[in-house]
Amino acid sequence: MEYFSRLIKRSTTNSDFNFHPKCEKLKITHLLFADDLMLFSRGDLPSIRILMECLQEFRDVSGLAVNTAKSNIFTAGIQNDTLDEVLAMTEFARGHMPVRYLGIPLAAQRLSVTDYSPLVDQIAGCICKWTAKSLSFAGRLELIRSVLQGVECFWLQVFPLPMAVIEKIHRLCRAFLWNSKRAPVAWVDICHPKEEGGLGVRHIQSWNVALLARVLWNIHCKADTLWAKWVNEVYLRGASLWDWQPKKDDSPLLRRLAEIRDRIITDFGSTEAAIRQMTEWTDRKGLVTSIAYEYFRPKLPKQPWKASIWKAFIPQILIHSLAWTTGEWFGITRMSTLLSAVKWLKKGKTGSSVQNKARHLALACTVYSLWRHRNEIIFEGKAPNPDGLVISIKITVYRLILTLFPQGL
Repeated sequence: MEYFSRLIKRSTTNSDFNFHPKCEKLKITHLLFADDLMLFSRGDLPSIRILMECLQEFRDVSGLAVNTAKSNIFTAGIQNDTLDEVLAMTEFARGHMPVRYLGIPLAAQRLSVTDYSPLVDQIAGCICKWTAKSLSFAGRLELIRSVLQGVECFWLQVFPLPMAVIEKIHRLCRAFLWNSKRAPVAWVDICHPKEEGGLGVRHIQSWNVALLARVLWNIHCKADTLWAKWVNEVYLRGASLWDWQPKKDDSPLLRRLAEIRDRIITDFGSTEAAIRQMTEWTDRKGLVTSIAYEYFRPKLPKQPWKASIWKAFIPQILIHSLAWTTGEWFGITRMSTLLSAVKWLKKGKTGSSVQNKARHLALACTVYSLWRHRNEIIFEGKAPNPDGLVISIKITVYRLILTLFPQGL
């Protein structure tokens, strides 16, 4: 496609070609990603004819032709007679906004809640696949933090999400996390770091603002990206970003960026202080969104019980005594820790014998029982009881073996 780009660039030197009014300063004629191509020009017949001739020449040279059934032409401010001639010349169907490009909707006005359906449907689709699986609470939480919030990130750095869309996402994630329509804890309460009593889930509104703040900083720095250059040329027109005021007909994204800018200026007292603060959020690659998020997110006092909840505290005497006792019971001669037991099981021969399965069941029961006994020690003040714990594990394993393999004993 490099040849096509050179072909377009050469053809636009023709005096009959007129750039699109919003693309003339940067001489933008096309955007190309993989097999998706967007062409821009003024809506006059000579300009469109030149673009069609480029497509024809590219087809003759490469053998790659435009699929007219999958192509559309979008126009604005063209007389009906001229529009009919354009449609006849291109053989493209007339398209209507919004249209999806690279997975996100493009529109000439503010997007409605319905236009965000692809995002909501994608999240709902992921949850639907996972719901059929047996996942623990920790597993569901990790999927929300790593996968679902990764899906959101692509949209959040492009659009200011409406609250109605955010609420839909919250409902989906909340029902998935708690495996119920009724949640014992409000979603806003778990969107805090663990040291503040939350579960480490990102606050969507604040994450949206942090990602848009990076866009704001790129415009301020006149980053070497086409979009940042275009905003500086078409909207700012040489003016400072910090003095520019959006118009009513400007895009919702630009108006939202202006609101974020004004918030930062208000918080720090002046434009100079705001720029200094945002500079502290940057590294050599640009604004670090995780640092910006820490500034924008709602905060709570740190909880003193965080270390007790999230650190795996188990008394060493309990570990040593339990490991020694269960090691003899499993038939593991050199087991001083649970890690050594896991390594032993991996090295051991696999098989379907009752003895092999009993060993694996015993180790699983040991880990679970340790966790439960650890909570009893921390929160209920009980004393470590390795002997009683081993007896409890043995009884549980015997019951499981008798239930699963009644003929194997």
